[in-house]
Amino acid sequence: MTEMTITLPTDPVMARLARKLRGFKITPTSRVTQTGHKLATVKVHHNGQSAQLVMRQGTTDMDLVRMIFNARCMYHLPKVVNPSIIFDCGANIGMTASYFAMTYPKATIYCFEPLPDNLELLHENIEQFGDRVKIMPFGLSQDVGSFTYNMSANPNSFGGGTFCKVGGDDDRALELSVRTVGDVIDELGIKQVDLFKLDTEGSEYAILKGTPPSIYRNAQALVGELHGVNDWDFCNLINDSHNIGIDKPYNRRCYEFVAIRKDL
Repeated sequence: MTEMTITLPTDPVMARLARKLRGFKITPTSRVTQTGHKLATVKVHHNGQSAQLVMRQGTTDMDLVRMIFNARCMYHLPKVVNPSIIFDCGANIGMTASYFAMTYPKATIYCFEPLPDNLELLHENIEQFGDRVKIMPFGLSQDVGSFTYNMSANPNSFGGGTFCKVGGDDDRALELSVRTVGDVIDELGIKQVDLFKLDTEGSEYAILKGTPPSIYRNAQALVGELHGVNDWDFCNLINDSHNIGIDKPYNRRCYEFVAIRKDL
């Protein structure tokens, strides 16, 4: 397998992301998605394991690889966190689910992803982990139904779409299915969720509002990104039960957070 540097001279942002993938083994394929993006495979290594993942060339999929499979991964949690049940909310094409599957080999991971463009690659990427990783093809919120989802204003981003009016493109909208965590855990017979990964472009607070308080308060950890939508309300919901860390530059709407249960 040879290393390939992908460059997009007409798009300096994407070209810069491609340069950051130097060191990863990337192999182009002849496959093309319905959106016209060429596919490539990337080999990643983590926790003494390797995985082969599919991504769309010239998109923010490449940025996900760089962010998640590096020594400073935002999802690297302290050893006191040892989950059996993980909810990956905003699973995209399965990069984070793959990281968690390799980090926690005994955990069951539920991937919540409503966007059809992502679901095909999500299926392909998590197949290698067997039935430990399960796909839930819908979004999460505090309500149930079909709601308007605005694709990202960046046509090369498949992770920036939103059910909120934040950063989305009103001209590229879909109607997608949404459920609540409360309904999901009742249906699955789940009594606890040990780790919530929440990166849903502004729906993080709404997801917790649709979750029984006993479930999120007893979670070992919550980690992800907040997007300037009811962020302080989100933090207040878990402030009594979790120690919260955030990293927010004053001039950025989106920022990372981590919350570890106080008794751990």
